[in-house]
Parts: sequence; structure tokens; C-alpha cells
Amino acid sequence: MALPVIAIIGRPNVGKSSLLNALAGQMISIVEPTAGVTRDRVSTLIGRDDHYFELVDTGGYGIVDSDRLSDHIEQQIVQAIESADLVLFMVDIRDGIVPLDETIAQLLRKHNLDVIGVANKADTAKLFPTAGEFSRLGFGEFLCISAKNNLNKNVLLDKIFEKFASSE
Repeated sequence: MALPVIAIIGRPNVGKSSLLNALAGQMISIVEPTAGVTRDRVSTLIGRDDHYFELVDTGGYGIVDSDRLSDHIEQQIVQAIESADLVLFMVDIRDGIVPLDETIAQLLRKHNLDVIGVANKADTAKLFPTAGEFSRLGFGEFLCISAKNNLNKNVLLDKIFEKFASSE
């Protein structure tokens, strides 16, 4: 049986690579404040007990670059979506919903995938109430996390493993 594949999808600089590193417990994907560092898919195996999945980091959807790599990056993102069993749709809680988040939500709905919404950069509890607005994107309640500080990392892992336990 093939391992489930989970793709982390979101716009540039919402913390996708930081989340991959946090869930893996080690530095696998490069993290930089400059948008466009992740250009190709980066993946790692994540396991708990006897259950494993492949976690795939992608570049930021909608990146504007002078190197004309945005088409390549978006092609990689679409390939990740098409091969995914589950998508972690990541947003930046500090920014609220931006037009690019809505574009990504439309793309995900077209593919009719299972999606867990993840509101990253929730470094303080006072930001948690603002996560409710992301439910307007059509994927239910978004989980508040801080990939940088490992906040709610285990809660997210529990949600992921629950999804696959129910499909066995």
C-alpha cells in the first residue's frame, strides 16, 4: 500500500518550509525571509507508531519573480496537489484573508481534495480569535499554529493521523 501524501500549499512566506521542518523535527527545507527560496517540491517521511506519510513542501503560489520561475513553481504546486491525498492549506493569521488565499482556495476546491486549514504565525493567543475569518475560504475552521515555535504541532499531527486512521 502506498504511503499517503500530504502537500503543504499556500502563498509565499506563510511558513510552509518552517512547518515541514517543525513536523519533521529537523531542518530539511531552507527557510529564508525572501520569497521564492523553495522552488521545487521538498519531501520527507513523517511517522508515528506504525503509521507514516510523505509530507511535501511546495513553493509559494503566486510568487512574482524576476527570474521567471513562477511558471515552474506553480507547475510544481499543481503536481503536488494532484498527487496529494490531503492538503494542508496554510495562511498567515496576521494578514487575514488576502486575494491570493482566495485564488488558492478556488484551486483546491477544483481538485476536490481533503483539506486541513492551518493559520500559521499565531505566536500569541490574542491572534487566535481572528482565525475564524478563514472559514470563509470554504474549508471549515483553521487550526492556529506557530511553526516557528512548535505551537499546536502535535494537535496538527493528531488531525493528520486521524484522517488516515478513519480511511483504513
